[in-house]
Amino acid sequence: MKFASAFSTQPDPAHALPDLVREIRSELGPEKIDLAVVHLHRDYLEADPECVAKLRQALGARRLIGCTGAGIIGDRLECEDQPAWTVLAAQLPDVALDLFHITAADVAEGEGKALWQFLVDVDPESAPNFLVFLEPFSSDAVEWINALGAAYEAATVLGGLSSGGRQAGECRLFLDDAVLDEGLVGVALAGNVELRAVVSQGCRPIGQPLTITRADHNVIHELAGQAPLKVLNDLLPKLPASDQKLAQTAVFLGRVVNEYQDEFERGDFLIRQLIGLDSKSGSLAVGDLVRSGQTVQFQVRDAGTAAEDLDALLARDLAVHPNAPARAAVLISCLGRGAGMYGQPNHDIGAVQKIGGPIPAAGFFANGEI
Repeated sequence: MKFASAFSTQPDPAHALPDLVREIRSELGPEKIDLAVVHLHRDYLEADPECVAKLRQALGARRLIGCTGAGIIGDRLECEDQPAWTVLAAQLPDVALDLFHITAADVAEGEGKALWQFLVDVDPESAPNFLVFLEPFSSDAVEWINALGAAYEAATVLGGLSSGGRQAGECRLFLDDAVLDEGLVGVALAGNVELRAVVSQGCRPIGQPLTITRADHNVIHELAGQAPLKVLNDLLPKLPASDQKLAQTAVFLGRVVNEYQDEFERGDFLIRQLIGLDSKSGSLAVGDLVRSGQTVQFQVRDAGTAAEDLDALLARDLAVHPNAPARAAVLISCLGRGAGMYGQPNHDIGAVQKIGGPIPAAGFFANGEI
């Protein structure tokens, strides 16, 4: 099993493409490439709509998947201010690769596990893992990923929402030679390969974990028997001055991923925004569906917390898998990160390479992460 990555900021696809191929082949030699993961700025497609298919042909890649990005990430650089093109190429012996494209029309045909297993057309008994990319204007990302996870309960599902467009049809997905403007594209990998997730949300818990005691859809009416707004207002004056300052900018809510843990730490939460409040009742609206019995904790975020969080989670992955370090990485970062948050470029890919590298890596700044 071998990996290689390449990155180009040549604005003309006719010049960028041979640079990418040359860099990949210098690492992998002439052997067959099983999978290429490609991310590029949409300007390349405007200059040459066939450039992705030309790259696949030039690489001799058996399968290809990817999407556009407003910012592109190479193995050392994060390019947010000019067009760039990146590719991660893999030689994957003893790995089955099944690609699929799903649209809203397909999903409308039914519901449940059977539909998604039919659409993906992969046997759950093969223990697949998934890398998926979605077009944000034509897909219900939360619903679709939940449905895919329910259909393949043991699978790791990773990916992101394509970016670089402001309306439907401007963000693109890649599947082999096809450039698509709707739905979801994915690859199921089964066999001699493991996909591991390091999910760094950049938030730090404040206060104590609390149980939701009354909720309706995305509105929390009670936390531990009290109005959640009262809980938050009681908490804030008790925080250190630095945390109070962060909380004035934004407070988030973390929902515990694994309720069976005895203790909860940073990284154990799915972070969601607080999107509304009712000052009269004290209820809080959250950007997620919630229910009674779930454990939640308020959170704050800043650049320092985000950097510390990413470093800690990368180090934990190495500690948990000391004999199986990552061989390659697909880095999918939020559009809200990058130089705008950190005040300097290349932070997240720098952390990946510093702690887990050097390894081949490629990725993009996404409209959302999976």
